[in-house]
Amino acid sequence: MIGKVTEWKMTPEELEEYRKKYPPKPDDERLQKKKEAFSNIHTYGERVKKQGGK
Repeated sequence: MIGKVTEWKMTPEELEEYRKKYPPKPDDERLQKKKEAFSNIHTYGERVKKQGGK
């Protein structure tokens, strides 16, 4: 066994305070960043050729 698993339990009030401090991020914001990061992944060979690489 690598490590011990700790289970956290919160009351509804503690959960509300936690969410105020660390609000959940909308999924569409994260997905948009991911799409931007990998938007030109299929053009890698073309980019290398333009730069004088392989």
